[in-house]
Amino acid sequence: MKHKDARILVVGDNAVDAEQVCGMLRSRYPLTEGTTDPMKSDAVFDRLKPQLLVLAFKSLEACERFYLGLYRRSEVIQSLAHRTLLLCDKESMHRAFDLCMQEVFDDYVLFWPLVHDARRLPMSAHLALCALDQEQALEPLSELATLARRAEALEEQLAQQVKLGRVHAKNAQSSARMAQVSVSRAMGGLSERILANGLDNALTVRDASRVKQAFGDLQRESLIPTLEHVVRAAQPVHDWVDTITSELAEPLRATQAMVHRAKLSRPQLLVVDDDVFMRRLLKQVLNSAQYDVEAVGTAADAQLFLATNRPDLILMDVLLPDSNGILLTRDFKASKSNVGVPVIMITGQIEKEVIVESRKAGAVGFVAKPFNRDLLLKKVAKHLAH
Repeated sequence: MKHKDARILVVGDNAVDAEQVCGMLRSRYPLTEGTTDPMKSDAVFDRLKPQLLVLAFKSLEACERFYLGLYRRSEVIQSLAHRTLLLCDKESMHRAFDLCMQEVFDDYVLFWPLVHDARRLPMSAHLALCALDQEQALEPLSELATLARRAEALEEQLAQQVKLGRVHAKNAQSSARMAQVSVSRAMGGLSERILANGLDNALTVRDASRVKQAFGDLQRESLIPTLEHVVRAAQPVHDWVDTITSELAEPLRATQAMVHRAKLSRPQLLVVDDDVFMRRLLKQVLNSAQYDVEAVGTAADAQLFLATNRPDLILMDVLLPDSNGILLTRDFKASKSNVGVPVIMITGQIEKEVIVESRKAGAVGFVAKPFNRDLLLKKVAKHLAH
């Protein structure tokens, strides 16, 4: 039986109701557990690591409070792939529909009071688990896309270092040749002064030709060979740069092709927002549109991610706990390689000053909180196409 080993957790506020729901699911999914203890539900979730979370509270508000609190308290939920299923009554069905369309939750079932379609609940569980299977099947492609983008960032870093190596090698050779010329001039000038004035006005030179010959021998036999050795010592750096550039040319071309394919398949987006619930909501909405999404809550975490990754688009909150999105955008756009990455500001602040400063920093658009799902996806698609 497919998904026989699936882990399902039923959480609610009434023990009888929770056990009833568990009983309807256990015949098909034996690893179904239930809890109504608010003090233990987080621990049960972290221990079971459910693939499906069934929210059997009497009100949708209680479902929302519990799930938001779980995101704040659980140690595993951020990295755990799972689906959520709401149980609702007829009066709250429209609200349940809206929450699922907004991708706060994944699906809902009209359950209170128990309707004649008793198979609707296990069928919804089956569909949720199938959707989870499909998402996890795409994870290797997502990981490949992420690796490709990291390779792209490393490629640019390598190119910058090679360029810097060429500059250093050229400067070293140039400095050595300038030193060679300066020493030769100094030796020539010293010999002329000795011939003209003697040494410290105490010794006079009786045989000028021998002095010139001695200085000439010193230059030829000692100084010039030493300086030439310095010049030659810088040449292997030039050769190394040429060699590594040549040897890496083919792998770099392959990397560029892989990056191109990865971008065509699943564009990578970075969400920067300090609100846990907002991050999860944005991630769900964007994942459903086949985007590969990384979500962070601070400017420091964003900078850490951007040090080794170059996303195709950034959704940036204005107010962050350790900085603000405008400053972060300005710093990010200061690098020429990042100028082409579109940044869309997500903010509850719509003051003219915020808009003007965001534009100056390099933002290409704005999405107001609370956001409209369709409008958000249209803006993302628009700026990715540019």
